[in-house]
Amino acid sequence: MTIRHVVLFEHAAGHEDRVRQIIAALNELPRQIDWIRDWSIAEDLGNRPGSCRWCLIAHFDSMELMQAYLDHPAHMAAVKLGDGILAKLAEHDHAI
Repeated sequence: MTIRHVVLFEHAAGHEDRVRQIIAALNELPRQIDWIRDWSIAEDLGNRPGSCRWCLIAHFDSMELMQAYLDHPAHMAAVKLGDGILAKLAEHDHAI
């Protein structure tokens, strides 16, 4: 069973440089964590009310491997970069 991990997030205004650091750190994770099967992160094109600026989608072979990704020090460091600037965060995990 493949697990799709979806994260939508929005940051507070005025933090563009830090957001670039966060996106760069997140995009390094597939090179650091062997069990990420597929990875994409993209900026929203619509900017509609209620939408989030960023969407991350990753695939894992199991919930256990997804949890190992969440607990991985490289993931934790990337997430820590967002402390204090995230305005909105939503996660959703499902089997495909």
